[in-house]
Amino acid sequence: MPRPVTMKTIAAQAGVTQATVSMCLADNPRIPAITRARIRAVAERLGYRPNPYVSALMRSRRQGRPRQDHPVLALINGLDAEHGWRETTSLTVRQMREGAMARAEQLGYRAEEFWLHRDGMSAERFSSMLHHRGIQGLLLGPLVVGAPPPALAWENFSAVRLGVPLPSLTITSVCNDHFFSSLQVARECYRRGYQRPGLLLLRQHRQHFHARWDGGLLVGRHLMPKFRQTKTLLLENWDQLDPIAGWLEKEMPDVVVAPGSDVLLAHLQKLGRRVPRDLGLASLALPERNHACSGIWQNGRLLGATAIDAIVGLLERNERGLPEQTRVIMVEGVWNEGQTLRAPESELA
Repeated sequence: MPRPVTMKTIAAQAGVTQATVSMCLADNPRIPAITRARIRAVAERLGYRPNPYVSALMRSRRQGRPRQDHPVLALINGLDAEHGWRETTSLTVRQMREGAMARAEQLGYRAEEFWLHRDGMSAERFSSMLHHRGIQGLLLGPLVVGAPPPALAWENFSAVRLGVPLPSLTITSVCNDHFFSSLQVARECYRRGYQRPGLLLLRQHRQHFHARWDGGLLVGRHLMPKFRQTKTLLLENWDQLDPIAGWLEKEMPDVVVAPGSDVLLAHLQKLGRRVPRDLGLASLALPERNHACSGIWQNGRLLGATAIDAIVGLLERNERGLPEQTRVIMVEGVWNEGQTLRAPESELA
């Protein structure tokens, strides 16, 4: 991807300071007219295109007053329902939206949500609608599981994906480091003396997260010699109590590792398993810090805020369209002690 032409580029070519370039392009009368004309000519020759978002924000700062017409960043909801993002059952995904909207406001933008499937409009029409509204920054949020990425006119936008990268779409992605989360859970279980960790996932998790949760635990089994192999249980949904009961009897894990902590805790209680006395439970995706379950807190609001930071960076550099290679920004989860694992062996001595 060619490097964008910036004021710094123009300054180097013209042999002046970046401040001089800025004043010339703003037609500041303090700079001689002949110099302004020369700098504008250099800018035109290099193909410089000012970013209207950044120009407006800088102008408001120079004038010492808040902007009334904040530039809009589009938050794209790709789920089946119009309010699917804000009303999803996943608290972490809802927090991603909240974090994105809050960071946009903090940076002087206004985040506005758009439903990808409104009125059954095509991707072409959807792109045109955003483009004609002057929207240049786009955050692609949750999509229907298994759905292909929308064929938007990406060349018009500075776009970031909030979630795991999509193999067929090279925009920057911001997501939790699922592999590290799984490996961190394995280490914490090992520190507490567990030897048979059992991974329990929905089938769609393996596909959606590219088996990263599987990978972290698999590596953990190689790094920690006392770990014993157990077969992963894949479910279609969380209501399948009988397969869980059969898996526990056959594989005999001493700790269950899974993302659905609250529903699994209820299932284990129904099956007569006392947590953590009989069986440990470690979550790969806790929605809140200081949750009762032990495991990884993903911090959805930080993920959303990080995605907005990435979009603003693209806008400031005037970077549009699809890059040749995907860049992935991964945010590490935080260990939450909780109450569903026994204490580390060093604390029991």
